[in-house]
Parts: sequence; structure tokens; C-alpha cells
Amino acid sequence: MTSSGEKWVTDNTFKPIVVDRENDVLFVTRNLFQLHDNRRELKVETTGLNYRLAVPFAPHLFGSGKTTFCRSYLELVQRFRETSLSSFASDPSRKEFLDKLREAVLLYVDLTELKPINPIEERRNLEWAVHYLLFKSACLQSGFEEEPSPVECYNVLQLRTTVLVKRIREVLNMRTDQFLLVAFDEVGVLDESYDEFHLKRTPDGRVRPYNDFFGIVRGLCKQDNVFFIVVGKSKGLSIKNYTASVSKVLLHFISLSPLNWSSIVEFLEKSHLKVQTQFRVCDILCSRSFSVNELAEALLESTGGVPGLLTRAVNMLLNYVQTRGQSFGSKDECLSCMKEDSFRTVCSEPFVTRILTLDEDRRSVLDMLLMMALYRIPFKADDELNSESYLFDAVTEMGFYRYPIDDNTFQVLFPKVFIRNLNNASSFSLLEKILLGSLNMEPVDCFFSSKCRVFEGIVAIRLVLMLSSTIRNEFRELLGRLSAIWKEMELPIHGPSPLHYMMSVSRGKKRRSKSNKEEKTFGCNEWNRIIHKAFCFDRVYIPKEANSYSPDIMFKLHSPDDSNVLMVGVACKGRWKSEGIGWSDIIEEAEKFLDPVSRQVLSKPLKICHCMLIIVSTKLALNVTSELGNQSRCYTSGMRIGGNSFEIPPKCELVVLCERDVEMLIDSEILNGLERAFSTSDNPPFGDLGFNLLRRARDSFMSWQ
Repeated sequence: MTSSGEKWVTDNTFKPIVVDRENDVLFVTRNLFQLHDNRRELKVETTGLNYRLAVPFAPHLFGSGKTTFCRSYLELVQRFRETSLSSFASDPSRKEFLDKLREAVLLYVDLTELKPINPIEERRNLEWAVHYLLFKSACLQSGFEEEPSPVECYNVLQLRTTVLVKRIREVLNMRTDQFLLVAFDEVGVLDESYDEFHLKRTPDGRVRPYNDFFGIVRGLCKQDNVFFIVVGKSKGLSIKNYTASVSKVLLHFISLSPLNWSSIVEFLEKSHLKVQTQFRVCDILCSRSFSVNELAEALLESTGGVPGLLTRAVNMLLNYVQTRGQSFGSKDECLSCMKEDSFRTVCSEPFVTRILTLDEDRRSVLDMLLMMALYRIPFKADDELNSESYLFDAVTEMGFYRYPIDDNTFQVLFPKVFIRNLNNASSFSLLEKILLGSLNMEPVDCFFSSKCRVFEGIVAIRLVLMLSSTIRNEFRELLGRLSAIWKEMELPIHGPSPLHYMMSVSRGKKRRSKSNKEEKTFGCNEWNRIIHKAFCFDRVYIPKEANSYSPDIMFKLHSPDDSNVLMVGVACKGRWKSEGIGWSDIIEEAEKFLDPVSRQVLSKPLKICHCMLIIVSTKLALNVTSELGNQSRCYTSGMRIGGNSFEIPPKCELVVLCERDVEMLIDSEILNGLERAFSTSDNPPFGDLGFNLLRRARDSFMSWQ
């Protein structure tokens, strides 16, 4: 039992059900069938690529559900036989295979028990250690009270796979034609096996224990009706590449995605208490005023849907509710509990060990992984972090999670519940704390729905640092020269704080104008609520939606005596594929921000007195640059722009930055890198952006600390 005071206890009080694994079960079943269909070719040692052994492999972090999945795989086959597996079984040979798979026996083997074993002459032989562990696991699974004698086993088995499989079948009381499915768990222990076993060396003198291990698995797969699943924390992509070239084994990754909202709802509705089995988890935690849907939203917000974290959080909430004898009355009450420092500390404790103990090399790229999570930069399975490491592997090694977008594309997922433990770590830099705090403020639906936001994200972090810096700042001085209102504001603002997220103002209703064009309108209450929420404190805000009608960034400044308040919106116009933005684009931004703010907010007797919109564009159209004269310009109330087609509203200003001055916010090398990346995709992955570009952005942030 773990507790913080006496409030948060992690006792296991319910039986979690496995949900949302239909695609994974289908994927594994197809891989097992491939072995079944090609086993004859495997036996004759053909070198053809079509006959390489395929092994389902899950190289995931603690809490991803890999152990639960491999233990419950056969049960899930039964559950999904009439749904996701029905199309697989449409072929007669696959139906026959599936029927036999339903009768298979699972042998679970924990590789943390792998160790050198007698007899002495074979003590450092990895193959013998694996064979003995397989037989021992079968004996213990069958109810043997004592472990079998290693020496006696060796005298019988003699490293003969045929004899080993036959003895295992006898111990498990299996027919010879019955499928044996072996699930190897915690394969990552092989990383620590270099000194324990005699391992083969590659031509360049390196030792690759996974090559030896999967070579052993390959030999065992030549036996009829034997199949394998392998899971565990490991450098999955590196292992996959090594084994494909040396051990002739193809490792196929099981995705094991974090759960989405609907799957969490199913998890809560179908999981029951251990003792009072008639009660579902949702019956205990929810009330008439707090639905299971809202509970699922709160848990997704906190845990990111990581199964191990989700289960631990639910146990803690159940213990709390049962102790006090009252369900939660609202989502806010539940979220308030999960945001408590003590809750987050206890919930995340076993999960954050890797992050807190990173070596120097991994520690040096932590902030870049945090940037990828915050900006939602996707990455491909084979993207390299550097010459010695794949990003796919680094995410696992550093204690983050992967959220699959498709079979070959992922995003970096960092659960919010981790953040309290890390914010308390004295070794974390100011930038890392800003990034962590921003991730903590970001609504989880941003992560699952938004595209890459690297451009406005970089600008927003730069603004956070520039506005709060005590160092001389060219950008602040430029705006002071352009705008008399800006010059009156108190700078720097309070210390650097995270990015905060606000509702987009795109949620207004649409109406038809006299010319029958759709116009966006915003009710006064809607605008007031958004504006007051955004400007309660001196913070930099960014709207939730990537393609919102709000400016991309918003913040508030006030004069030293509070007599003047300036509301600032920043519109980041990244143009990578077409000509630069023209006056029509600028007017569109002004109409959707300055106009409604002036009419519905500034005209009221409120504290907010002035509004400024800053246009930050990567490329300006010729008609704009010719009017600006290659310098930034501020248009004040009453001035007209775009051939007199738009008048700046009362108490408002429009600042258009020339391309040269944009580089005060984001330097030319970063802009050039973004242009290259966005020229081929609206959502460029890490490989297109490049390690050097992110490092350059990181260094530009660090220069302000």
C-alpha cells in the first residue's frame, strides 16, 4: 500500500477489464498465422525474404499494457471472434487456424527470472538458460511446488528443442496438435546480460544479446504448433533492424495505443470491484450529477489514456471515495482531486523513475522531446534522433509514451500526472519548466486533434521569454517606437510562465450579410467571457484549436498605475507554398479580432482600454511590402488600409511586421528550416523539420534564460 498522508492509497480494489485492443489482436493473429503458414519453409532454412520468421513484438514503456495484453491475448481472441476477427476467418485455412488458436495454451515466461544456470559447463550459455526457464515456467504454471533440478533437466533435454517442446506439452497436459503460445515478458533485461552469458560478437566486435535471443526463438519456431509473442521495455527499432539482418527474424510492432475517451468509458462500465463484484467502477465513482462520460474525460485529461496510469488513478479514486463514503458530485470535484500535488506524486511515482535518472546524453535532449509533445510534431518510425539513436527508441528510453497516428507515424505523449514530480526536480531548467507547465495547461483534446503547431508555438515561447526578460530587448523597443500605447505599458511582466490555453473565439454563430456572404458574429456574453477568462492574469495564451478564428497568441499588458490596459493578439501567418500574405489576409485577421473586440468589449465601461493586433508573417505580398517600405508599421484608430477597404476601429492598433523584423521573434535559420519542412506537408514530421532545427529553436529559447 502507498499513501500520501492517509488520503491517497493505491490498494487494488477492482478487476480492470482489457478494452480497445481489437486491432492489436487482429495484428498479432495475422502474424501468428504467417508463421503457421510458412513453418515448412522456415524448417528448410530458405533464405528468401518471404520466409523470414515474423514475431509480434511490443517494445513499450512501463504501464502501456503490454504484460496484460500478452497474458489476456487468447481470452481476447475468444471475445473478438465474431467482430474484428470475423473478416480474418472468412478464408477456410484462416478459420481452421483461428479455431485451433481458441484452444491454445498460453505459457507466460518472465525474463527477469533469466540467469546463468547449471550444469557448470553450460552456465553461461544463453540458449540453455532460456530452455530451462521455459521448462521451469511450464512446471510452475502447472502447479509444481518446487522448481525442477537444472542438472537433471539438462541431462534429459540436452539443448534439443524437439525434446524441450515435447516435455513442456507433457507438463501442461497438451495434445501434440494443440497450439502452444509462449509469451516472453520483460525482454529488456537482456540489456543487462552482457557479462552473464557468452554472446556472439558481430564482425565489428560488438555484442548484440537480442540477436542471440531471437536466434533461439527462431530455432524453437521450427517445432510444429509453437508460437511466440515478445514484449518488454527495450530499444525496439534498433533490435528490429539488428535481428532482421543477423537473426533472420522480422519483429512486427504491436501498437498498444493509449486509450481514447470512448475506450475509457467502456473500461469504467465493464470493470467491477474485486469483493463486491456486483458493483461497477462507475457505480462507485459517479453520481446523478457526474456521469461516466465526464469521469472518462477527467481521467483522459490526467493520464493520457496510458493503461497502467489509468488503472492506478482509478484505484486511488476508488479508495478515496469508499473511505469517505460519497461519490464525486461533479467533474470539477474529481479533476480537483487529480490535480492535487499529493495525488499526482503518488500516482506517477513508479512511472517517472526513468525521466528522473536520465544519463547526460539523454538529459540533453529532454527539452526537445517536451517541445515535440507540446507542438504535437509527429515522427516516423525510422526517424533518427542522432547517428546512434532512433527517436522511436529514445521516447521509450526517456520515459515518454508513443501515440500512434497510423502504422508508421507517432506523436510524443507526456501524461499530465507526471508533471508535478518533475516540476519539483531541482535539476530542471527554466525552459523545461515552462514547457512542462504549458503541457499541464494544454487541454488533452488539443493533443488528439490538432496538427503540428511548431511555428506559432516557437513564437509564443519567445514572447513569454521576451516579455518577462530584464535584458534589453529589440522587439519590445521596436513596438515602443511604433506604438505610443505600447510604450506606456509596464515591462517586463512577471516572471516567465507557461503558455495557457483558452477557448477559441471561432465558436460564434454565423449569419448571412446583405451580400449573402457568411459572416462570423460573436455574442457580447461570449466575447466578454473569453476575454475576461484570458486576461485574469499576465500570461501568454494560445487558443485550443489549431485553425481557430482567434489570433494565434494573446496576452495582456497594463500601465504602471493600471490606468491603461492593452489587449494584444498575435496572428502568425506561415506561408510556405504560395505567395506572401496580402492586404486581404491582413484585413481578414483584423475583421475577426479588432472589429468585434472594439464593438463588443472596448465600447463597454470595462478595464480593458486598448486592443492591438500584430501580424507576424513569414512572407509578405508585394502590395504589402511596397506600402510598408521594408519597415514595420503601426496603423492606429481611424487609419484605412488595403486601398481604404478597412478602417482601424476606435481604441485599436494594427502592427504589421516587415520580414526583417519578424526575425527578432524567430531567426532566419529557423524560418528557412520551417519553409523547407512545410513546403511538402501541412503537418511535417520530425524528419522533415530535422533535429538541428529543433535544437536551434531550443538554443534561441535558452539565450533568454
